[in-house]
Amino acid sequence: MLRAALAPALVAGAVCAVVALVVSGPAGLVAALVGVVLVVLFFGSTLVVLARVARRAPQTVMVVALGTYTAKVVLLAVAFVVLARVTSLPGPALGLTTIVVTAVWLGFELRGFLRARHPVVDDPGPARGTGGGR
Repeated sequence: MLRAALAPALVAGAVCAVVALVVSGPAGLVAALVGVVLVVLFFGSTLVVLARVARRAPQTVMVVALGTYTAKVVLLAVAFVVLARVTSLPGPALGLTTIVVTAVWLGFELRGFLRARHPVVDDPGPARGTGGGR
C-alpha cells in the first residue's frame, strides 16, 4: 500500500507546493511542504509499523494499530498547535495542501488495497468429522 500511495501523494504535494508558491510566495511553499511532510509521516508510519508487526506477531496487529493511531493523533494535535503559532506560514496553504494530499493518499491506498487481492478470511481447510459416523 505504501508504494501505491506515496508517489501519487508526492505528485499532489508538488502541485500544491507550486500553487502555494505562486499564490503566497516562498512562505506558501514552505507551508505546503510542511503539509506534505505531515501527511506522509502520518500515513506512512502506520503502513510501515503495521507491516512489520503483521509479519512478526499477527495477533497483535489491532492493538498496535490502535496504539499507533492514538499516538499519531496526539502528535498531530501538538504539531497543529505549534504550527498555529507560527505566523510566518500561511494557514490556507498548509491546510489545503494537507487536505489534498490526504485525499490523494487515501484514494490511492484504497486502490492499492483493492488491487492487492489479499484474502480477508483464512481458508479453514477440509471440515473434520464429516464422515457421518457417530
